[in-house]
Amino acid sequence: MTSPAGTSRRDMLTGAASLGLAAFGLTAFGLTAALPGTVRAAPYDGNAWRRYAERFLLPEGRIVDTGNKGISHSEGQGYGMLLAVAGGDRAAFDRLWGWTQRVLMVRGDGLVAWRWTPDGGVADRNNASDGDMLIAWALLRAAETWQAEAYRTAAIAIVKALASGLLVEQGGLTVVLPGRDGFRKGDTLVLNPSYWIFPAIRAFAALPGGERWGKLSDSGLVLLSKARFGGFQLPPDWMTLDASGTVGIAEGFKKQYGYDAVRVPLYLALDGYRDPYYFRPFSTLAAKYGGKAVPATVSLPGGTTTQVAASVGMLAVYRLACQLAGAGGEAVTVPPLAPDEDYYSTTLAHLSALAAQSLGIAP
Repeated sequence: MTSPAGTSRRDMLTGAASLGLAAFGLTAFGLTAALPGTVRAAPYDGNAWRRYAERFLLPEGRIVDTGNKGISHSEGQGYGMLLAVAGGDRAAFDRLWGWTQRVLMVRGDGLVAWRWTPDGGVADRNNASDGDMLIAWALLRAAETWQAEAYRTAAIAIVKALASGLLVEQGGLTVVLPGRDGFRKGDTLVLNPSYWIFPAIRAFAALPGGERWGKLSDSGLVLLSKARFGGFQLPPDWMTLDASGTVGIAEGFKKQYGYDAVRVPLYLALDGYRDPYYFRPFSTLAAKYGGKAVPATVSLPGGTTTQVAASVGMLAVYRLACQLAGAGGEAVTVPPLAPDEDYYSTTLAHLSALAAQSLGIAP
């Protein structure tokens, strides 16, 4: 697969990923091997996981989104399960998975209701495909880490449900709908670039019958080549794809790059990608603002920036992107996480550190 910019896919896969070790996302958290020419990364610090769990994991097994009125959602459960595996905490993993099964898996189609509120329970039964992917990937990693076939069986069931209901063909590409309901507008699809969780997709492609997931990964790279808007050439949080393969910025959502799309370079890094082509838009944005007062959002295509600054977790992603774009990590200053740092910022910071470890570079 070759991007419009002439960058071949083989140039973007290096090290453990090219050796096939990423099949279950094992390289993503520095658990097996560093890339060629780098020092083996240290295992994820279990103390870091415990600090995370103390802040955001409740005894019943739900992750609290402290920046969003204390709700819980499938995304948070997936992130929590991934970090619990990386931290070697099977008891916490089982609490997270147990709550997810009991409370969120109420749809009857094998997918996860995405939103739960403390005062109303399940508040939206629609699924969010990124949450489903994160949970399934965490289950595959848990199965490999703890040699537990039940986790693998549960993961495969979610992967099959996703493939049957959410993977669709459009404009010659295989894409993933953000949810079962609400993302088809006539002959146009509404997509979210940050729902391409590349290491999870790679893990699913390695399962029996996973060929469509491999196509999804290839299509994600094509879309990231096309979906470049404004002076910084950034992807939007929400985009459209019509039947001819033309991409645009979605109506009905904020026309911006921001809290969703900041995860695009993070997921590429977690999958072992190093091609500067995919990281340069994000490093360019960070460099424009001296790596400190980087705006949280950028309007597209106009380029107007918000006065709200990027969070610590977002800055950690930008530091990683600058390193991979060849700009050097010193281009971005990442302050320590504050004692009251919210769930999303803290999660981005943890995942960025894990990606840096897996790539053998300083976080």
